[in-house]
Amino acid sequence: MRDRFISHLKAFCATSFSTRPQEWLRAGSGVVLAMLAVLSADLMLFGPTVSLPLSGPVAASAFLLFVAPSSPFARPWSVFAGSLIATLVGVSVGLAGLDPVLAGALAGGLTLGSLAALRCLHPPGCALGLVAALGGPVLHDLHYTLLLPVGLNAALLIAAALLYNNLTGHTYPKTPTPRENGHHTRDPLPDDRLSFTQADIGQALQDFGEYVDVMPEDLEQLIRQTERYALRRTMGRICAADIMSRDLYHCSTRTSVRQALRALQHHHLRALPVVEKGTGRLLGIITLTDLLRVSRPGLLRLGRLGPTERVGDLMSAPVVSVSGETHMVELVSLLSDRGLHCLPVVDTEQRLMGIVTQTDLVAALYRHWIYHLPGSGQTS
Repeated sequence: MRDRFISHLKAFCATSFSTRPQEWLRAGSGVVLAMLAVLSADLMLFGPTVSLPLSGPVAASAFLLFVAPSSPFARPWSVFAGSLIATLVGVSVGLAGLDPVLAGALAGGLTLGSLAALRCLHPPGCALGLVAALGGPVLHDLHYTLLLPVGLNAALLIAAALLYNNLTGHTYPKTPTPRENGHHTRDPLPDDRLSFTQADIGQALQDFGEYVDVMPEDLEQLIRQTERYALRRTMGRICAADIMSRDLYHCSTRTSVRQALRALQHHHLRALPVVEKGTGRLLGIITLTDLLRVSRPGLLRLGRLGPTERVGDLMSAPVVSVSGETHMVELVSLLSDRGLHCLPVVDTEQRLMGIVTQTDLVAALYRHWIYHLPGSGQTS
């Protein structure tokens, strides 16, 4: 009982945010710039008697657009349609000549219902509905022409958010990025086959019962990232440098394609790293797939490769590579979901150190599984 009471008290206290300080600076700067643009335009076009009552909802909208641009409340449809519909409701209630208390209550409730029905929930919309209903004689005299300054404000805020957020590295509006299957089949990605699905997320949100201010796609990304951190903790510090192959066969850009093919066949390899002579810097990679993709006459069949063809003409570049400190969890994601057969390991100067293949990864995972079976007597 005591622990429950203390936990309940903590719900009234300030909560901590995981946001970095520089992100608050970025968002605050965006709010300042957007408010300067919107208020300047309003004062110039409509004067202070119209602009100042609308400035409060504008500031609230700006907060959402720059502090929480991924929120469903901050999507362009929610901001623009939500502002106009809220104003329409508020003006209609104001023209009914009701008692101010009743008018304010109806404006808030009807605004919320309308925005929810049209899927354009925008919290500052309730404030706009209230301002439109109780804004005094000047706003009442405008009637439905109040939609003009409100619509202009919403459009300017959205334009500012599109420009500023995207320039500062925050995609707006945020769109879900599909997890592509490199094999172009309908099968789920290997990492997804024993994991949760979008349907699972939808069911969990439905069971939760309350509105959650996060897009399902963002929630999925957050859960997957959490899973990776949990795996990193439980698997210990196993990195690319621990499992990579070090005795490598490689070639240069001047190596003939015929020589590269012989090396691939002789050593039973699927790929050869291409490095710069003298420095050992990774330049590209040549694979059997690269050879099969060749469409020039004389190169269609591997048995008839042209003697003058060089690896530099056919290699894949740039190459997906990792550092020696890359954790095994990240290697699993790259080698399974992205369909890569191997990952070159490079140092800080892009010099080739080794290669992690799917075989290396399977062996490492097997050894980790054996040593961490219940009753094995081994610990992390």
